[in-house]
Amino acid sequence: MRCHRPGLQQVCNQLIINVLPWTHAEFEQLKGRIYRQGQCQNKGTMVIPLTYAIVNEQRWSWCDSKMQRLRFKKSIADAAVDGVVPEGYLRSPAQAYQDVIAWLERLEAGEVEVITRPKMVIPIPDNDPVDVQRRLRRYGDFSAMNRHWNQTRSETTHQRLQENPEEWAIYHTLYTESRKNWTVIPYEEMIRWYQQRSGYTIGDFGCGEAKLAEAVSDRHTVYSFDHIAVNKDVIACDIAHVPLDDERLDVAIFCLSLMGANFTDYLREANRTLKLDGHLHVIEATSRFSDRAQFQTDLEALGFVVVSIQDVWKFTHIHALKTERKPQDGVELKF
Repeated sequence: MRCHRPGLQQVCNQLIINVLPWTHAEFEQLKGRIYRQGQCQNKGTMVIPLTYAIVNEQRWSWCDSKMQRLRFKKSIADAAVDGVVPEGYLRSPAQAYQDVIAWLERLEAGEVEVITRPKMVIPIPDNDPVDVQRRLRRYGDFSAMNRHWNQTRSETTHQRLQENPEEWAIYHTLYTESRKNWTVIPYEEMIRWYQQRSGYTIGDFGCGEAKLAEAVSDRHTVYSFDHIAVNKDVIACDIAHVPLDDERLDVAIFCLSLMGANFTDYLREANRTLKLDGHLHVIEATSRFSDRAQFQTDLEALGFVVVSIQDVWKFTHIHALKTERKPQDGVELKF
């Protein structure tokens, strides 16, 4: 059938495939031998013999597997050309079952392979100019990454970063480089504040490199949250949903971490996890606030009372307390 057979459709309306091809394009070409202009019959038939075996009362077939691959490759092609979401699955249920059986057998035999993830280092070394350029092309500069994270909902960002921690590491590498020229570094302001106090239970929401915990854990209990855990003491999570009980914290801190289209959810989570009269600290770039008075009004609608608002260099520090008021539904803060 690899040879051109002109007129085949005029004398034949049945095609029997001996071996399935590897690509969906070749499969379509096979069908096209009879399903084409000039077909003399009203109906055509394609026969695809499938062999299978029953393993542990489950049907398994290499032919089925190959057919699934063809469908999957078609979906990938559709996605590349037309933007259609892939509809197929690379592994059939029977294959997946066989994979699990094989995995269990390896465990029973002690054949366990351990893969150690390289330790995450911030900043990422820049001794490879080619790799630096690759990262810049893929993720953009610090401003582009900030813009992307701010415009995306946290659950989407969290899933993306969990699948590719490199993006998180690059962001914090660029952040580390950027703050070298800052007169004031927000997390250092919080460190100074709490080095003069002791005995608090603190939640550091969007902790980054967990510098706060590193500096004050001898005086306070610190829960550090971020999309990626830079060390074993950080809890990797979407900070809109942290794994803490209600009213667990004395202090909730957001240092340049109100990033995401749904950042109001972070503040609602802070309200949930703070005790009554618990402290909320928000430090953000002053340039982000388009209407600071409205921001304060909306923050208080979430169940806080603002104690002070201070401008520190290029940043605004909002200090608030949790009140007995319940957060209002439908309130969305905006910068």
